[in-house]
Amino acid sequence: MFYLVKTMRKFYFYLIGMLLTFVACSEETEITPPSKGEEEVKEIVSVLEENDEISDFVEVLKNVNVADLEEDELTVFAVRNSSAAASRSTVLDSASIKRHIAKGRYGKVDLTDGKVLESISGESLYVTRAGEDIYINGVVIEGEAIQAGNSYVYVVPEVMEQQSEPVNVYVTTINVYAINQGNSAKSPLKDVTVVVNKAKKDSLGIIYTKGDSLGVWKTDEQGQVVVKHTEKLIAFNVYKADYSDKYDNYLLGGIDNTGKFMYVDLNGDGKFTKEDKVDFALPYYVDYENNTKASTKTVYMTTDIAEPEVPEELPDADSVRVAWKDVLTDYMRYNVEAESKLVQGYANFDYSQVGSLSDSLWSKAYNLVNKGNQFVDVLSNSTEEQYFELKQNILMDLSLVYTQLYGYYGQMVDRGSVIPEDQLIEQMESLSMYINGNRRYALSVMLAKVHLLRQDWQGAAYSCEEVIASGVYSLEPQLDHTMVSSSESKEVIYGDFYADGKYIHPLLYKEVLIMAAYANFKMGTINKALQFVNELLASYGYAPVSIDEVEGTLQEFVAKLYGTGQSYPYARILSMKFGVNGFETPKNWFLPVPESALLSCPNLRQNPGY
Repeated sequence: MFYLVKTMRKFYFYLIGMLLTFVACSEETEITPPSKGEEEVKEIVSVLEENDEISDFVEVLKNVNVADLEEDELTVFAVRNSSAAASRSTVLDSASIKRHIAKGRYGKVDLTDGKVLESISGESLYVTRAGEDIYINGVVIEGEAIQAGNSYVYVVPEVMEQQSEPVNVYVTTINVYAINQGNSAKSPLKDVTVVVNKAKKDSLGIIYTKGDSLGVWKTDEQGQVVVKHTEKLIAFNVYKADYSDKYDNYLLGGIDNTGKFMYVDLNGDGKFTKEDKVDFALPYYVDYENNTKASTKTVYMTTDIAEPEVPEELPDADSVRVAWKDVLTDYMRYNVEAESKLVQGYANFDYSQVGSLSDSLWSKAYNLVNKGNQFVDVLSNSTEEQYFELKQNILMDLSLVYTQLYGYYGQMVDRGSVIPEDQLIEQMESLSMYINGNRRYALSVMLAKVHLLRQDWQGAAYSCEEVIASGVYSLEPQLDHTMVSSSESKEVIYGDFYADGKYIHPLLYKEVLIMAAYANFKMGTINKALQFVNELLASYGYAPVSIDEVEGTLQEFVAKLYGTGQSYPYARILSMKFGVNGFETPKNWFLPVPESALLSCPNLRQNPGY
């Protein structure tokens, strides 16, 4: 009996164990069916996989988690590849992609102005209509709906940002007319390039461009472009070969009944004087501060060219010298400020702002170049020694500006044409025959920099050693050169620009040794390279280094050029990276060429990566 009970008990526990095992196995092998949303997203992916235009979006969509989504009718806003990686400030990832999927299926007729959709992430998607165009959170829909399962898919050009309220869409119509003196008629001008950029206002209400392009348009047969945008403030420029929106540097404002040009009173004093003249591409601004959402702007262009003004008598040489020094100092001040941003991140600068900085720097530099050319043209009318000497000095100053532009952009422009490096070198070598005294050594330093930038190590070494062998200059490591004039320093080769309580000396002797050391290092003349590096180190009380440490040491010494406006090109020369947010190598070894410059000078090229 005891045995039977014991056996039955074993059988009972065995049976219970089997049942538990069966239940456990059943639980482990139970498969949760996909949600309606998962099934629909799979169907959408299968339809879109053949569309190469949105392949990046589809790859992210494949991995999106929609296990809890029960809607099987969706509206998807698929981002084109050209902008799927970045937009205004948002990237496309597994989180932001849910903002691009709305619950419910909406045809274009359903997307009415003011309608609010709900994304599968619970965010609001605001619909705005401007004519036939439909915008979702401020991003325009391109083309027609693509049927995918029970859903619709629309292609959009950029990643949509999260919005807390509807996004306004503004419509700016730009009309361009051709006018000529002696003819009161105006005619629509076709094929004018219109470059539109975002714009901002600073704390003082001054408008400036950020360098962020909204796009490029061409005027139609009616001389018109229509720009739709979500920015309240935009700026645009117009370009067409052989045409200008200025006459004699006055901005054209139309033509009267007698066939005379009318101008824009830029300073608002009710008169047209030289203060209203501009010698650069002045942007047109459109501001939607009020509740208006549409605006029309009219621009006039002409092929007429004003006869150059010929002064009855040459200006006083001293007045030209003072005027030139003033504008040159203003440029040098701005150049140093730009350097501090590019190299040190001054004023919270990061390289997402490089387009705006580059536009401003280019404009500032070429305004100076144009002014210098005007002075040179005037001074060329005389053979008197004082005027000839002044002209040569201005040409030398311009050589430094061109050297800096070459360092920033890798290319230069003069009077509308690209200057080859060889031409710049020839001009400086020719100029050296007419420049007296120690200023000749400044030209040698400029030549060395150009040679170094084009990797002509022998040319750079020769120009540097010409300065070194002169014995005129020496290192002064303990001296703050921003606080002394050149007459108080043996290290300043070229400078004496006084601005904001400090001196700016662009060319210092330490830069000559940096260039000489690197040129010899690249040529393989190691002893000379070490000689110049260790001379720099010794002057600062540092121990000498070996050949393996030359490049690193020179990179550290670049920091000692801050405040000269000369340090930025060393990122390219020494293949180094500045510690400023967003700096990318090799892209940021050059600055982007402004769009306006590319359009006005066809031989210019945009730098890689921009």
